[in-house]
Amino acid sequence: MHKFYQSRKSQRKLSVVVFGHQIPLYGGVSVLGNTKEHLESVALPLNLTFTVRSRAFILGRLVKSKFYGRVRCSVTLHGNKLGKPLNLTDSCVYK
Repeated sequence: MHKFYQSRKSQRKLSVVVFGHQIPLYGGVSVLGNTKEHLESVALPLNLTFTVRSRAFILGRLVKSKFYGRVRCSVTLHGNKLGKPLNLTDSCVYK
């Protein structure tokens, strides 16, 4: 996400693309390792958690406030759809 300026009384929604390559699946190796021939029947639940950080300048740059928002996405990886994009729109919770 690039830096941007937003005035105090406005609102903006941003959409981002999350890309992962060779992500370690701790605890999921036993599930995927035993079924190399039957990948279409494998389902692996995964929680994706990240923090969105923002900063507000109050009174010019005299006071700097920081805000942190957490996003948690519950995703199930299916063996026959590995390597294909997943839509996370309905599976995320913003705190």
